[in-house]
Amino acid sequence: MKGKIDTSFFEKLERTYFELAFTELAMDYYCLREKDMENAAEKGSSGIDEYRERTEKLIKSCFTEYDRLEETGKAAEEIRKELKAKVEIFVKKIDRLELDSYVLQREENPDEKYDYPDDDEAAKVVLRSIFSVNDNAVINERIRSAIYELPVRMTKIRFFDIMKNGLKLYIGAGRDILERAVYMLESTSGLAGDEIDEQSLVSGERADIQKEYEYLNELAGICNYICVIGKCDVDIRSKEKENIDRLLELIKVSSELDEEKSHDAEQILSKLEGKLEELAGKLAVYEAKLAGYLESVEEPDEKAIDLEMMRRLMSSSVYADLEQIEPDEADAEDVEKAFEKLSQKLSESFKNGDRKLNRARMAACLSALPVFFNSRTDVMNYVRESLSSCSNIHEKNIAISNIVDSGYSEEFED
Repeated sequence: MKGKIDTSFFEKLERTYFELAFTELAMDYYCLREKDMENAAEKGSSGIDEYRERTEKLIKSCFTEYDRLEETGKAAEEIRKELKAKVEIFVKKIDRLELDSYVLQREENPDEKYDYPDDDEAAKVVLRSIFSVNDNAVINERIRSAIYELPVRMTKIRFFDIMKNGLKLYIGAGRDILERAVYMLESTSGLAGDEIDEQSLVSGERADIQKEYEYLNELAGICNYICVIGKCDVDIRSKEKENIDRLLELIKVSSELDEEKSHDAEQILSKLEGKLEELAGKLAVYEAKLAGYLESVEEPDEKAIDLEMMRRLMSSSVYADLEQIEPDEADAEDVEKAFEKLSQKLSESFKNGDRKLNRARMAACLSALPVFFNSRTDVMNYVRESLSSCSNIHEKNIAISNIVDSGYSEEFED
């Protein structure tokens, strides 16, 4: 007979989430208000002002209606859902604009002068740029960036073969992870953005859209903290109130922020130095215990489910899924179905798009896959083949320049 599973850490973890969420909320809200004072987000049809006002109302209720935090948390969850839907539209616009920029950047200029070296020398520059560090995560990121920039001159058969093998790496992962990967491929390749009204893309500058997208994400992050606070038990909220008085004061000061109040806020912030690091240290220990608990039981305690929801809300993934605790694993059949659906959409887009747009879609897809090379030699062969199979010097110039991110001419001075 198995011994009783220790759940005594549940309350400690919940207390830590409560204090951490309030700390993050107070600090992020101050930063947001400070940013608004310096350079307020522009008003427009995006609804930023509406979401800002609704979110600020909830923030203020954290100190004006402390005994109603559960209701405040539920209201924040609704705003979070709306923001997620809104941001998805922004992502589609940004990805589609990125695709259009890719194509436009590769349009030849008849008056352009080239100082492109031979392909072997250019390949060496790319490889030096990729492997100049020892961090595998950085190397993989540089490989993906290079794949995106390098000319695409492969057959569609080979392209789809790489896509299929890349998706197979998700076998055994959660189905939700496979679904997000496919969504990312559709988004970065512009498929999801095809439904966006062209006029909305033309009328909105990329920088403005990006700015509004980032601002909405900041509001969503704040809503996440309020959700966590509202999910905590009323007893914990009552017992911990004295510990967060300083945070409540910072939120109040931030809501009335001006030059005079900025000094008051900075005084409070100076007393909070090191608080986040202290709470993060505790959190790492308790979250490890929570993960072990969830793996060891078939039916988690209701409190454990709430804590897992809080963990996701406090994670770096602003719009983390809050529905399924343990998603089913994706098997080979799931991956096959996902590939067939994606490949069909891509094939249709290839029929309707011109050659440059199709190449841009392919580059975006290949760079969004997990790195599919097994060795440095594979990377080297891909780079050389990509350059040697392209006869457009301008396109290769752009690729090398973007990859080294400073202009390749300095690389060839000698």
